Amino acid sequence: MDRRLSVLVAGYGVWSQATVLFFLDPTKRQVSGIVRPEATVGEVRLLGLSLEGFAVRDLDHVQGWLPQVVFLLLSGLLTYGVLRAGAGIRPRFRNVVALAGAGLLAAGVATLAGPALDPDAYTALPSYDDWLLRARRGEVPGAAAQFALLTLWLPVLLWFLVWRYREWQPLRAFLRTREDAASAGDDRGAGGDEDREGHDRPGPSPPDSSRARRHLLSAGLIPAVLLAVAGAPVLRHIRVSHLSQGAPGSPAASVTFDPDLWEPYRPSAAVEEWSGVLYPALRLRPLRTELPGGWVATLVVCGVFLLALAVALRALAGRAADAGRWSPAALVDLAMKGWYATVLAAAVAAVVDGGVMRWFAPRGESGPAAEHLGLALGDAVRFGAAWGWTTGLALLGVVMMKRRAAAPAGPRADEDEDQPVLEREERPTHGD
Repeated sequence: MDRRLSVLVAGYGVWSQATVLFFLDPTKRQVSGIVRPEATVGEVRLLGLSLEGFAVRDLDHVQGWLPQVVFLLLSGLLTYGVLRAGAGIRPRFRNVVALAGAGLLAAGVATLAGPALDPDAYTALPSYDDWLLRARRGEVPGAAAQFALLTLWLPVLLWFLVWRYREWQPLRAFLRTREDAASAGDDRGAGGDEDREGHDRPGPSPPDSSRARRHLLSAGLIPAVLLAVAGAPVLRHIRVSHLSQGAPGSPAASVTFDPDLWEPYRPSAAVEEWSGVLYPALRLRPLRTELPGGWVATLVVCGVFLLALAVALRALAGRAADAGRWSPAALVDLAMKGWYATVLAAAVAAVVDGGVMRWFAPRGESGPAAEHLGLALGDAVRFGAAWGWTTGLALLGVVMMKRRAAAPAGPRADEDEDQPVLEREERPTHGD
């Protein structure tokens, strides 16, 4: 996409998000003051997600506005990068999905940056229990991620309108929309000729073998599986048994006090410290006090995460052959798309976790479905923002290895063969 159009769409998205973040709460208070006491303005929610949970409410404290500023800056930069990497001005589904991943990544970084940059915070990396305590004290769980999902349509709407009215004279003159559309059509039409001539193409091309797809898919899944195993000791639901050696009244029931069965389960100190950025749990057997139903629920959520990530990586691998001729910008784009894929896969698993699994392995004693979804979504975006770069780095590793293997050998052998011939030719001349 043209640079000017990318700046326009990304700038409009950031401006719209900033307007909602900084002016929603004052506007709501003014409206509440006008209609009071006849009516009150409740929490603004759309599709079960909170729009005002991430709004700026206190400009006197750093924690009240710094995460929002971090989100706006990062969201604008990532949105611009996604638009610039797109081919042409026509909105495509894969570009919209990439914009969703960019928004969720910005939300995750802003969520993690809040405690890290807060001078009053006692730790820069809160544990899972700390995030749960924040939610119980009234903080909207996963507020940044919910806001990012609800405002995704803002830049997409402007993008669609620009493409729809690309023949309008002011747009053609200022944004050169007609030239972009014509160049995109020429690229599609000349794609086969460029391949036959062996010229470099501006973007990825289909893989040349199924082995390349398998290598990229396996490399991208390895970090995710390892992180899921690392998060296995984290218990995120309450379907546990404290004194469950037998049914009440049965001969197998135990009345002896056992601290290991009475006290709630606690992971090791290292796992507890990193539990705030570990989301999917892959454990081959239930924890010490975990019931089979809760264990199966965690396996289902982890399976959904790995399946969604595999689908996303397969789509990337389908466009990631011929990587040896990629430009550095295309390689960075591949790494960022791997990061986006991790965040999006975790968000899909969070929807299953918060919307369905709360009936089988709830996170609390009570609460609406929106609260369960917010908690799961907050865990997902923190995990994706903290560890999604490992997926992108694994994809880059495969690409660089393929580039090195496909590099042609230098003419060292030919030079070695020519050197003795020159020596034999020079000896008679030197003798004369």
